Amino acid sequence: MSRRFFDDQDFQVGQQVELGQAASHHIGKVLRMAEGDAIVVFNGRGGEWQASIVAVSKKAVTVDVLFFREDNRTPPLSVTVALPMIKGDRMDYAIQKATEMGATRIVVLDTERCEVRLKGERADKKLTQWQAIAISACEQCGLNIPPSVSGVESLKTWLASELPHHKLIAHPGEKPFDPAVLHKGEALALLTGPEGGFSDEELKAAQQSGFTPFALGERVLRAETAPVALLAALWAWLG
Repeated sequence: MSRRFFDDQDFQVGQQVELGQAASHHIGKVLRMAEGDAIVVFNGRGGEWQASIVAVSKKAVTVDVLFFREDNRTPPLSVTVALPMIKGDRMDYAIQKATEMGATRIVVLDTERCEVRLKGERADKKLTQWQAIAISACEQCGLNIPPSVSGVESLKTWLASELPHHKLIAHPGEKPFDPAVLHKGEALALLTGPEGGFSDEELKAAQQSGFTPFALGERVLRAETAPVALLAALWAWLG
């Protein structure tokens, strides 16, 4: 199977193009690939192109674009994952795995019990890092349309925004979620909690906004585990 690389440019079959700095560095300097090696390139706007390396220089890698494939390998449901900021590398893990599990959009939230606070330039820098992690995860797992990573916004603001009809919150409840209501092609919002859990006020606000409790038994999942486990359950139910 050919290695996959993201590059934000418009590819045309039959043309030779120079790849951008990031892809060229990875191919030429990190992987030390050579002329004639087969690769796949995608630009995040749908589909992928089979290509062959024709030149590797100090500055750039040039490829011959051979043919196009439309397959995006997207899951049957468009899911927005809203998760709080998590300390250290565990946030990177959560973004990476939510991408691999097929999240369409990832929203980073500030909740009452978040142990991390980001604003201004620090938040912008982190969002750029998290978007890069999502793109890298797509290169690895085969998705051709990376999820957008946005935030950091307050839970209150996000709850008041326009959200899908189906809304789930990672929290046990008296009336658990019924997967039978899901249909392929619909949209869904999945809200997961911080390391310290949701406050009573936040749980009440989510309930008033139409969120349905969604849990896997009585176990309490870690903040970075919940998005991955619950997305996996959704795909299992949808077949």
